[in-house]
Amino acid sequence: MESRWKLTTAVVLAATAATFANDAAAQDAKQERASADSPVVFGDIVVTATKRSENVGRVPIAISAFSGDQLKALGITETTQITQHVPGLQLNAWSPNVTIFNLRGVSQNNFTDYLESPVAVYIDDAYMGSINGVSGQLFDVQRVEVLRGPQGTLFGRNATGGLIHYLSTDASNATFNGYATAGYERFNRRMLEGAAGGSIAEGLRFRVAGRIARADGYVKPQAALPGVFESNGQALGGENGWALRGTIQADLGERGTLDLWYKHSEDNGVATGGYVFDNCDLTASGYCATDAAGLSNGTGGVINAITGEKASPYANFSNLRGSLDRDIDVAQAKLLYDLGGAKLTAITNYTWLDKVYAEDGDATPLDLIGFGTTAKYRQFSQELRLSGDAPRFRWQVGAYYLDMKIRGSSLTSGVPALSAAVATGLDGTNPAIDDDYNLRSKNWSLFGQVEYDLADKVTLVAGGRYSKDTKRVDYRSAVTSGGATVELGSDESFAALRPGVDRISDGDWAARVSLNFKPNADTLLFASWNRGIKGGNFTLSPVVDVANFQHGGETLNSFELGAKWANADKTVRLAATAYHYIYDNYQAFAIINFVPQVRNSDARATGVEIEAFLRPAPHFNVNLGATWETSKVDFVSTAGTAVLGVLVPGAPAPQYCTDQGDGTYGCAYPSAGVTDAELPNSPRFSVNYVLRYDVDTSFGNVAAQFDGAWYDDQFLEVTNGASSRQSAYNVSNASLTWTSPDDRFSVEVYGRNVFDTVYRQYTLNLGPLGTTSMYAKPATYGVSATVKW
Repeated sequence: MESRWKLTTAVVLAATAATFANDAAAQDAKQERASADSPVVFGDIVVTATKRSENVGRVPIAISAFSGDQLKALGITETTQITQHVPGLQLNAWSPNVTIFNLRGVSQNNFTDYLESPVAVYIDDAYMGSINGVSGQLFDVQRVEVLRGPQGTLFGRNATGGLIHYLSTDASNATFNGYATAGYERFNRRMLEGAAGGSIAEGLRFRVAGRIARADGYVKPQAALPGVFESNGQALGGENGWALRGTIQADLGERGTLDLWYKHSEDNGVATGGYVFDNCDLTASGYCATDAAGLSNGTGGVINAITGEKASPYANFSNLRGSLDRDIDVAQAKLLYDLGGAKLTAITNYTWLDKVYAEDGDATPLDLIGFGTTAKYRQFSQELRLSGDAPRFRWQVGAYYLDMKIRGSSLTSGVPALSAAVATGLDGTNPAIDDDYNLRSKNWSLFGQVEYDLADKVTLVAGGRYSKDTKRVDYRSAVTSGGATVELGSDESFAALRPGVDRISDGDWAARVSLNFKPNADTLLFASWNRGIKGGNFTLSPVVDVANFQHGGETLNSFELGAKWANADKTVRLAATAYHYIYDNYQAFAIINFVPQVRNSDARATGVEIEAFLRPAPHFNVNLGATWETSKVDFVSTAGTAVLGVLVPGAPAPQYCTDQGDGTYGCAYPSAGVTDAELPNSPRFSVNYVLRYDVDTSFGNVAAQFDGAWYDDQFLEVTNGASSRQSAYNVSNASLTWTSPDDRFSVEVYGRNVFDTVYRQYTLNLGPLGTTSMYAKPATYGVSATVKW
């Protein structure tokens, strides 16, 4: 790891040295800064949301977009940090291991490695099919776009909830340019990043960029009962990763360009995989109280699971050490070529991801739940697209192919394995379930979209996509207890009960129709219908019913009304969208009998989003966003039955459980489900805000910024258990930035979560085992310095 520090440091220092070697050119290029307005103006940006370049105010889609300079002003250095600045977007995560984005309440909270998210993530025009590969360091960014609502027509299946697109700075700039940034933050967080690029020869350019970050954890180890239950010594929530990216761009005559990319990133021995023990009403049995649906229903906050006393959300009592090791490599090519009557786009992507992860799943110093996974993920995708313009008519058609392979394993020990061990006649001593799988997924699709000007001010947009999914899984599961091993199930055993249940071969279609009215150059009104789709998948557990081994694909019909407006001098920009969702076969996630499962249900949601970008005076920017949403999921399965080991001999059995006289309790929960649940991470109201003021002086520009977001009460799980309810909270950030008169040097001092708000960013309701949670970082503060050329 130290050698990689040296490598990345060398890249940055070399780039810095090149700054001074090119001092004269830099001074000529940036002699004067724009004096009338702030260099960071939000809300006006060119995007590629429709796979063609357009100003965001002219695209009939609910979009939030940020340039690289805007992201820097917001202090965003990780892919997941954009959530505070996008209406309707939230993050559900406990570690870099798995990243779950939620848009308008649409998400997939299951943490298993082989599932895909309904909020598609694209990186430099290529789909990232693994939720293991979404989190990471964000650096040298050209733009980030967030598209809300189904985007299946142009971007494919699994964009039911929307799309997040990260676009890196390419090698299109022939002038030698770049930057270097170093920073330090609370919890010993150290960061170094830089980029350099320019011309190699006539028609050939390059760019290389890298970033490295290390940090200590903010959840500190603590003994649950000194002398009896000691700490594992691990601080959680730290960082230990680096990334390097290189690209070459070649001109193909006057008609085309070819971009070649290679990207590598690593996380090495990251201290993660632990939680706090949250919202448990401890009973005499040693287990937590539950409701009739088998959900833990405490509301008292974090406790020490051994003593029952109140505890800090930033204390780690676990006995098992967690960790994450992850490598990601991406090779990609993008070809743009003007054929004369049409423009060709071809994007080829290869992705390799390897991950090893371990966690203490119970947030206690007891051996209740141990969990570990490995995953080897391979992806190939190819997109071919033709587009053209004609009078009153714009069109594009294309074909797409995606091949994903994931070979993985999981090892679950403790209480979740006890039921399986007892059911197979084993003695229940140190039970563990070992699952191995090999999942192969292929998808091909054909798509097209047209824009036709019905009149000077009226445009009809219509598009469609047909997608075909094929999946096949090879699966084995075995339980080990007391030195003996018994096979629990396999894809063959499920297929014997229901032939074909281990395979999926489904075709479906996505569609879009939008009617747009532009009464003037600065106003857009639109009404649209979008049909989004997400493919089905499997629940790889030997104890699920055969009917639930496979869950079906989901369909979302979205009806939207929107308006975008700006005044003549662009000092006021407004965007508003109202939507209604009809969700068929929503893939609802829950822990059922201690097994993570997905089952289909129907759902509805209605909401409104508003964004305002104001410049009330020169150098003063105000961004405001607000959302309102109401939602309902018809039915979500929860616990039905469970087997628990006796923790406190002689104590009364937990509610809904009976002592079976063999050292176990048999539990039966009468409700076994929740009706009319709210979608997860969908507060009734939310507000986000940015206030930025800068002033030019003889010694440079000084900018002060205050930003953040407020969220109403919300459930962090679709099961809506009382213990997963997050009360309303606000998180705010502040920064002060100095930039030199020539725009070459800048220094920023900042604070994140400056009011030290305590809030959860993840919960998992484990019924009588309580709720495990991960709290977001407390107040942090830091400084960074940048040199550009």
